[in-house]
Amino acid sequence: MKSRQSTSLIIKAIMLLLALIVMVFVASLAWFSEADRPVNATGVSVQASRSVSFDMAVGFESSVNGYQYTMSQYTNELNIRDIVTVDGVHYDALHDFSPIDVTGDGVTLIRPSMTAKNADIDRNSSVYTTVTPNKEYISFDMYFRSSEPCKVYLDSGSFVKGAIEDEPGDGNLVQTTDTGSNRKAAEGDYSKDAVVGAVRVAFVNYDGFVEGEDSANLKETAELLWLPRPDIHLNSSGATGTWTLSTGLTKENTVLDYIGADGRFGGWPVDTFMHHFYTFVYNEDQGKYVGEDRNYVDTVTDPSRDAICDVSFKNGDYYYGKTLVNIWIEGCDSEARRTIAGGQFVVNFDLAGG
Repeated sequence: MKSRQSTSLIIKAIMLLLALIVMVFVASLAWFSEADRPVNATGVSVQASRSVSFDMAVGFESSVNGYQYTMSQYTNELNIRDIVTVDGVHYDALHDFSPIDVTGDGVTLIRPSMTAKNADIDRNSSVYTTVTPNKEYISFDMYFRSSEPCKVYLDSGSFVKGAIEDEPGDGNLVQTTDTGSNRKAAEGDYSKDAVVGAVRVAFVNYDGFVEGEDSANLKETAELLWLPRPDIHLNSSGATGTWTLSTGLTKENTVLDYIGADGRFGGWPVDTFMHHFYTFVYNEDQGKYVGEDRNYVDTVTDPSRDAICDVSFKNGDYYYGKTLVNIWIEGCDSEARRTIAGGQFVVNFDLAGG
C-alpha cells in the first residue's frame, strides 16, 4: 500500500512539474510580458503650422470615457493628454497607455511568438498575439475641417524626441551623467530614452468620411509610414554582452556591413538607417500566413512630399477629412530592448495645409 501511495505522489509531482514547464514556455511567447512597462509617451501634441485654413479634432476611446467613442472640439492646437470634448469635458486619451514593443506595417500591429528567453522571433511559428489600441500602442482618429478643399502634410516642425533631449538629436541620449540614474540604461552609458529610435508613426486613411468610429473602412496600406529617428541605433559588442549607442546616423555614414544582398533581415539597406519590421504575409505555396522580416525600402514615404489626409468631403459650409494615427514602439529594433525599459518620448505633429 505504501509503495502505491509513493508511486502516486511521484506521478503527481511529475505532472505538476510538467505543468510548470508548460506555463514557463507559454510565458516566453510574449514579445514583452504584461508586467513590463518599458516606455511612456510624456506628450503627443498636434499643431497647425503656416496655415490657419483648417481646424483639427480627434476621436478616441479610453476607460475614462467608458470606452465610448468620443470626439474633441475642433481647434488649431491640441495635446492628446489634455483634450476638451464637444461637451466641454477634459480627457486624457492616453489614460490607459502602458506600451510594450510590437511590430507591423502600421495598419496591422501584432506581437509574434518568441524563442526561449525572448531572445528572438520564432520564425518557425505562425502564432501571434493581437494588441490593444491605446494600451500597447497609441491610436486615435484625426479629423480635419476646412472652408476650402486641401491636403494636409507633416511640416518640418514635426519630431519625436527623448524626454531628456532639448532638441531632437542634440546628443543628450548619450550624456547620462546629469539625467539621474533612473534615466540611464542598464547596459551602457546612454539614456533609456534611446527608445525613440524605435518609435514608428503611421497615418492610415479611410475609404470614406464618416463622423464616428468606422474602422471597417480603413485602407489596407498606410498613407504615410514615418520613421522619425532613423539617426539612432543600438549596437551590440558581441561576446562581452554590452551595448553602445550610435546617434547622428545618416545614409552616408551608415555601416555598410549591415547591408544584405537581398535587403532582408541580417542586413539593412542604407536608406533605412538599419531599421526593419516584421509582418505576416500569405504564402501561396504553404497555403498559410507566414512571418517575414521586412526592410523599409519602398515602404516609408516622404513626410515632406506625401499628404497624410485629403480634406475633400463636403458637408454644409466645410470640407472634411479623416485619418487614423497609430504610434508604436517597433519591437524588431534593438532600441526597444529591455535594457532601455523605462524610456520616455515626446511626439509633435506640425501640420500644414496645401
